[in-house]
Amino acid sequence: MENIWLDKLWVLLAAVFSWIANRLTGKIDDLEKNKATNSSLGRVADHARALDKKIDELSHTALPRVEVQQAHEKIHERLNSMERNKSDRIKNVRVHHKDKNGES
Repeated sequence: MENIWLDKLWVLLAAVFSWIANRLTGKIDDLEKNKATNSSLGRVADHARALDKKIDELSHTALPRVEVQQAHEKIHERLNSMERNKSDRIKNVRVHHKDKNGES
């Protein structure tokens, strides 16, 4: 009697496993189908560069592009200096270990 139940259980487990495997392979196939290739990413980068060049040629923005780029550089410099100052201010770090009784 127990062997019959075990045999039925194995069939059920095999069916569930095969169903899960089929669903996973289907999802992986969908992801692979929608994945961008390097050549398509390269084309997007080329189009972005061409668009930047056209914007530079038009010079029809509220601020000249050079000023915007300089502002971005200054922001990055300021963030980097703030990060360095923050790390300079840290003097010591306390580490607490718990002993066997759970006390620190």
